[in-house]
Amino acid sequence: MPAPQENPMQSQINFLLSDFNTRLRDLEERNRIIKERVLLIGQNLISFREDLDKEIEELKKTTNSFKKDIDKIKSTLDNLLTETDKFVKRDEIMLIERMLKDIQPLEFARTKDIEEIINKKLNEKQTIKTQENTK
Repeated sequence: MPAPQENPMQSQINFLLSDFNTRLRDLEERNRIIKERVLLIGQNLISFREDLDKEIEELKKTTNSFKKDIDKIKSTLDNLLTETDKFVKRDEIMLIERMLKDIQPLEFARTKDIEEIINKKLNEKQTIKTQENTK
């Protein structure tokens, strides 16, 4: 029996079905590739997020360390400032120097020193008089 001749409509339908089937496979392949890419992007995003979280944690530790160092520096500075307030100021020293120069405390004599000088002079006069009298 000879093969039945296909109807031109039938061949056109077959062609359309074949073309539709090819396009469907192409779309399914493209859909699979897109799913793989989305999955890869998701994995990369998760990896990037983990790396970012690690860096943020390290930055927090460093920041806390800096804060502690700054607090120590502030404390030391406060101690230095309170200690420097106890020091004598230059103006005060200069004032005391001027007062000492004006007063000349080394030229002052104590009462005891004056009495000794007077007694010495009196003794000298008496010795001179006694020597003159003996002559």
